[in-house]
This record gives sequence, structure tokens and C-alpha cells, in this order.
Amino acid sequence: MQNITGDRWLEIDIDAIRHNLEQVKARLDESVRLIAVIKADAYGHGAVETARILYQSGVDFFAVTFLDEALALRKASIRASIMLLSPLTSEEQLAAALDKHITVSVTSLYEGQLLDQVSRRMNVKATVHLKADTGLGRFGMNREELLEVCSTLKDNPCIYIEGIYTHMAEAASGNASYTCKQFRHFTAMIDEINQAGLKIPVCHCANSAVFLKYPQMHLDAVRIGTLLSGEIPAGKFNAPIDLIDPFKFKTRVISLRTLPAGSYLGYARTARLRRETKVAVIPVGFNHGLALQVANRPTSLLDLVKIVAKKCLAYFNLPRFALQAKINGYSCPIRGKVFMQMALVEIPLQATVKIGDEVEVPVHKTLLARSPNRVYVKDGEACKIEDDERTAYIVEGDS
Repeated sequence: MQNITGDRWLEIDIDAIRHNLEQVKARLDESVRLIAVIKADAYGHGAVETARILYQSGVDFFAVTFLDEALALRKASIRASIMLLSPLTSEEQLAAALDKHITVSVTSLYEGQLLDQVSRRMNVKATVHLKADTGLGRFGMNREELLEVCSTLKDNPCIYIEGIYTHMAEAASGNASYTCKQFRHFTAMIDEINQAGLKIPVCHCANSAVFLKYPQMHLDAVRIGTLLSGEIPAGKFNAPIDLIDPFKFKTRVISLRTLPAGSYLGYARTARLRRETKVAVIPVGFNHGLALQVANRPTSLLDLVKIVAKKCLAYFNLPRFALQAKINGYSCPIRGKVFMQMALVEIPLQATVKIGDEVEVPVHKTLLARSPNRVYVKDGEACKIEDDERTAYIVEGDS
């Protein structure tokens, strides 16, 4: 796509997103509703555009984490249901959400009481999903709190309690015991609410990992984000699912030299050429997310061993573990320390490469420090994403 301007851009494959959606729908009973999670800018794919692509394919329910994400979708004329997954803790936030008909989560007694007051004052319909904490420990209500909130809200004519949900802590692990314990706890809460005289129509606990491993936990709806973005959640899954990653981070060669064997590359001379080699400079560095990794504490001793092993194998530049850029059909190692805004790529002498050629770089979509230009492609060509009434921009963001 040589007509793309700028030195860095994202290519988002529309057909790949639709393919992933069909793969999910093929495993979903017709009675189960799909809630498409497009938080964090749809995992780097662009929330507005991804919502339009999915909406055109029949998805009518979306979920995001924060209010500003939901308001941006409404501003872009996304007319489907939009649910917030995080709490709203001020009158101003609640008023803004209710004014735009955004489905809110109630995760505490405080939020329930605040919603009761604000909805009555505004005299506007509020659609609500109650959040139960069954063992993740992030936020949500216990049994007693749920019953009290239900008692408070059920007599408010402005409030429609559409759903109740929880989030599993380790559904992707090989041990099902804790997930099953959470599920039993959740269904017991639902039963008790039903016995108290309140029937909640949409009960959901399945994220992408639960969706794959526990079809009996699909209930009335599933929340799918990772799978739509073309990735399998980390963990062990027996049943295969055919996904396509829609995301490619592209840049261009801005410098190209041939260096002799023995030349050092980068700060601290951490790389040395074994043979005469072409070396390309690309304008992508750790400021753009290259070579960055999530640095959570290892979950077990085995996890720690795996992390250390991968670091050691990457040190020896084994192709599977070293950073690789793709240039004109060649997989080429990124050598030396990655600079703040640039990186060095070792290219075989026989490769036909010139300044300005496209380079695909392994930047993780959720670790982008800032979003470059985003281009939506179909059959390899940039295209517009048509909505019922509006046309999305092909490109947005800063180059």
C-alpha cells in the first residue's frame, strides 16, 4: 500500500474482524446474546470503526470500561446498546451516561443509592446491570449487598434492571475448581434474587476464556473481546477456534547501509554482525510500544521459569523468540537495543530492499504508547466503513 502517507500506520483487516465474529457465533446458541467488548479502543483496532463493522454484521450490544469510551461511541452515532463495565461514582457521570442512554453497572450500595436519586431527579429511563463479586476481588457486591440494592431499585419506575453479571478469576487455567466454585456462587445469588421476587432477564459470566472452555456457563449472554480481536486468551484450551489477527503495525525503511562483519549495533554494543549484512533503520522504538511487554508478577514458579527461559532464548537470537520484522517477504531480526524512537533491522545481503519499503513490526496492539494513523483494508485495499447514516474516516490519529 505505497499510497499511504506517513512513516507509521496501522492496517486493520475488516474481513478478519468479521471472520472472527462468525467463528464466535458458530459456537453460540441462538438464545444467547453476544456482548462485544470493545474496551481500550477495541484492543487497538479503533472502537468506533470496530463497532460499525460489528453492527453491520448483526451485533447490537457493546461493552466498554469507561464512560468516555461510551460517550465517544454515542458521539459517533453508534445506536446499539452500550454497557459500562466500571462504576460511576458521581452525579455528573451518571447524568451524562443516562442522558445518552448508556447501560450502567452498579457495583456497590453507594452506586445503587446514587443511581436511585439521579434517575428519579432526571425522570429518565436507566438500564442497569448489577455486578456481583464471586472471587475476582476487583469490584462488585456480595449476596447481602445485591439483595439490598435490588430492594432499593426495584420500586423505582425509572430503573430497568436488565442484567446481572460476574467475572471469573482464572477461567483459562487448567484447574476448573475455582471457576466452578465462582459459577455456583453466582447462580446461587441469582436464585436468591429470583426468590425475592425480582426476575433479571440477562445473566452473564462468560468472557472469552469461559466462552471457550465452559459452554454450560454461557447463560443468557457472553462478553467477547479477545477472540474478536483475533487472539486466544492465555491459558489451556482444547477446542480449536480459527481466528485471524486483524492488526498489523507498519512502518518504512528510512535508512539502509551495508556493514562489514564485526560491526557493532546500538547502545552498549549489545549486537555484533557475524557477516557482512544490510542494516535498515525503521522509525519505531519503545516509545511506540516496540519491545515492550506486560510485566506482571509471575503467577507460579513454572511461569517464572518460562519467562526466564524465553529471555535466554531471545538473547541467542533464536527466530521464534527474537523480535522479527517482515520486509518484502523476509523475516528479519531486530538487532541491538531498541532506541526510544528507532530500531535496527538486520537484512540478508540477497534481499531486495530499498528506502521507503514497507516493514511490518511486532508491536503488541494493547501496548501502543500512542495510536498512529489507522487504515481499514479489505482485500488489501484501503476502504471506507459505511454506517447507516454516516461514513467513518479511513484514517484517524497522529502520524
